[in-house]
Amino acid sequence: MTPFRFPRALAFPALLLAAACGETEDSIPVRTCEVTLTYAPQLSVQGAVSVVGEWDGFSSTNPLKLQDRGDGVFTARLEGLEPRDYGYRFVLGDKQLMDPQNPYTRWVRADEYSRLTVPDCRQPVLELRRFSVTPSGRLDLEVAYLDGTDEAGPAKEGVELSVDGEVKPNAFDRSTGRFILDAEPLERGKHHVKVTARDSQGREANSLYLPFWVEEEKFRWESGLMYFAFTDRFHNARADNDGPVADVDPIANYQGGDFAGITEKLEAGYFDAMGIRTLWISPVDQNPEGRFVGTGGKYYSGYHGYWPSKPRTTQHRFGSLEELRALTTAAHKRGIRVIADLVLNHVHQEHPYWVEHQGDGWFNTSASCVCGSQDCDWEEKRLTCKFTNYLPDFNWRSSDMVDQFIDDSLWWLEAADFDGFRMDAVKHMDQVAGRTLRGKLKEITAMTGTEFYLVGETFVGADGRSQIARYVSPRELDGQFDFPMYWPLREAFADGQGLERVDAAVRANEVFYAPGTINSPFIGNHDVARFMSQAAKQLEGAGGDPFSNSRPPATVTDASAFEKAKYAFTFLLTQPGVPLVYYGDEVGMPGAGDPDNRRMMRFDSMLEPMEKELLEVVQKLGRARRLNPALQTGERHTLRVESDLYIFQRSLPGGGPGAIVVINRGTVQRPSLEIDLVGSLAAETGPYEDIFSGRTLQLAGTATVVELPPRSVSVYVPAEVLLP
Repeated sequence: MTPFRFPRALAFPALLLAAACGETEDSIPVRTCEVTLTYAPQLSVQGAVSVVGEWDGFSSTNPLKLQDRGDGVFTARLEGLEPRDYGYRFVLGDKQLMDPQNPYTRWVRADEYSRLTVPDCRQPVLELRRFSVTPSGRLDLEVAYLDGTDEAGPAKEGVELSVDGEVKPNAFDRSTGRFILDAEPLERGKHHVKVTARDSQGREANSLYLPFWVEEEKFRWESGLMYFAFTDRFHNARADNDGPVADVDPIANYQGGDFAGITEKLEAGYFDAMGIRTLWISPVDQNPEGRFVGTGGKYYSGYHGYWPSKPRTTQHRFGSLEELRALTTAAHKRGIRVIADLVLNHVHQEHPYWVEHQGDGWFNTSASCVCGSQDCDWEEKRLTCKFTNYLPDFNWRSSDMVDQFIDDSLWWLEAADFDGFRMDAVKHMDQVAGRTLRGKLKEITAMTGTEFYLVGETFVGADGRSQIARYVSPRELDGQFDFPMYWPLREAFADGQGLERVDAAVRANEVFYAPGTINSPFIGNHDVARFMSQAAKQLEGAGGDPFSNSRPPATVTDASAFEKAKYAFTFLLTQPGVPLVYYGDEVGMPGAGDPDNRRMMRFDSMLEPMEKELLEVVQKLGRARRLNPALQTGERHTLRVESDLYIFQRSLPGGGPGAIVVINRGTVQRPSLEIDLVGSLAAETGPYEDIFSGRTLQLAGTATVVELPPRSVSVYVPAEVLLP
């Protein structure tokens, strides 16, 4: 891994120049306050380019013309603007265009514009001049303090640089305004630099938060599995923070899981054993204390975390901010990234934002109806409907509301040391939500090289790829949970439909999504009945009612259901993207729909023999993926597909270790099958070994012979990548 170095110049489209004016080596530089708009089209432009903006009411009678610099880039200087936000659009002929390089937008009445922020130029600025970190942990950085235009000078206190919370008292040179750090090598794992400053008049500069990793290889989200540890139902390590709500059925109430419980399992190696590289946890904000009517007219508590009632405050039943930080620290020591569930569509009616701002445009009030009620279609009204009456719906066209919630999200990113977010209910929000958050994260990435995963939840059917893809781009989400894959996967593996159904879905994905999309395939999550109960046919009639006495029993005893899960996991965990393991699925936990699919997790001695065997299957698959680059990012090719037989390969374009996956649901012995390997694997001649049985497969290009034991799964990889 080569060290990351901060680029000398970052291009921001609507750029307020903060460069030093008259800077010398022995004086504190002073910021300039020149506002310049830049239009950099991908294709050449014929004719004049101008800009209309909120600064003059979007007047089109005398628009400001941009000047061609001679390289196809157009610029215009704006003068005398009051510090505030302005909407603007570029004008080419009779067309108005958003700024293609600006991720930030502003709604003015019913129209969306690119957003220009003009700050108070008397405010000091912190500017990153140099940043690099080597795989051995050597950190080198320089940050400049730029005085505001009235040259108040830095304050005597509150101007400091810290590394992992430890202040470096000698880092700031007050004569030059420079922070310089050449630290001793840092240990492997995640670290951060924080730089804060204010001037002698008390005006604070926007702080710099610079998180970074010390690790030998560049991390890829596809390198391992993602695990959803549903916090309240995963593991209870502290009984003193338990507290169910009175008069609520235990199935819909707090059951004691907490941050400390997840940390305990991290330190015990539970996630390492499965090759987990990304840990997703429930929303962390405080939820209301009372009970509220939910699905089916039943009372629920906020155990799930999706009813935020207070900002920047952890759910006390889950634990303190310090305990949350201990969780992420434990994960980072193992190279595991942690993403939090982010609820940005709504808050609970007890939330201070609703109490204080319900009348000033932060919420969809008169325009809002309850999703799914009469004349309130889930799709047609998706941007304004509310999930229920006590969850007021945000209006993402309010710039003040956007600022507050993006600031809150970034506060959590730093305070808890998160590595990204799972964005809940993506399709119910204007895209300004994801695009603004991504823009802020990319600013950090541009400075440090640290990447953050933004994965969305858009609940759609098997034909919903266009809805999924709408929100996925370098300007918004990295990917989404793959619902269009989920439905055929369950039908094929849980219900026994032909495996051609799954292969068709995989092929459809490969031609539909843009390169760089990092979706997350899954066989279960917290919104659908458990895979195991569907496989065991426990959901028929009253069995599908989560509150019924006929709902699935505590354990599954049907051996065929565990066999179906083995087939499903072998497929799932060898797919492109970031495969998700929903807590409990790895041991075959049963359950009807929400909330029965959220039972308390069971470990170790609480598991039945078949549950332990399934866990071992998942662990072997996860470890194989963790050690085999082809299973992470390799190309996928179908080699043979029949109703009960599925053979495919994963291979790297440039050659190297590959993988061959065989799923045979047939019940009778079949003769060996000759398959035609493709791509780089066609040139391989070495022996591969099955991670489950130890059987050897001799690669022979287009004449490779595969054994097909009945009711079996095989994942063949080079023997050297197998764990002992």
